[in-house]
Amino acid sequence: MAVPNKPSTEGAARYDKWTRRCLERASRKALTWSFIGVLAFVAQLLLVYQVGTASILPVFLLVASAVVFVFILRRRPPVGMILGNEPWNQVQVRWEGRYLVVAGTRPVVLAVQGVGPLLRGRVRRHRRAWLVDPDQEGRTVVAFRGVPKLFPAKVLTRVFG
Repeated sequence: MAVPNKPSTEGAARYDKWTRRCLERASRKALTWSFIGVLAFVAQLLLVYQVGTASILPVFLLVASAVVFVFILRRRPPVGMILGNEPWNQVQVRWEGRYLVVAGTRPVVLAVQGVGPLLRGRVRRHRRAWLVDPDQEGRTVVAFRGVPKLFPAKVLTRVFG
């Protein structure tokens, strides 16, 4: 089964092959980090029982496992809930500072999480993205061609032109 390199604008975004691929990758990544956190915690417990509390290593492992769990909990937005049954919409975009502006008769300014400088450059060249209509809280999801990751975004302002 060939997986497309962009979302489809037909049907609900949640059932799109591209979306499922992105969500599966995110789940595998979260599972890997969870495993690392559990492994660090178990290693910390074993060291406490073997070495005692005189060593700094068990404390370091405990802090490392706590940081991993906090990272996992904070970095996983409820993307599935945001997608709902809305379809993907292909839109023209541009960067203005650190905000993504969706062009159209009613431009929308989005604060997109997790977009680095390389992806910003790619978006500047292609000026194309896919997004789902925002929910009542102004949350949406943005996707870019060839990047198998869903980026949560927040609608900041609606500029009526």
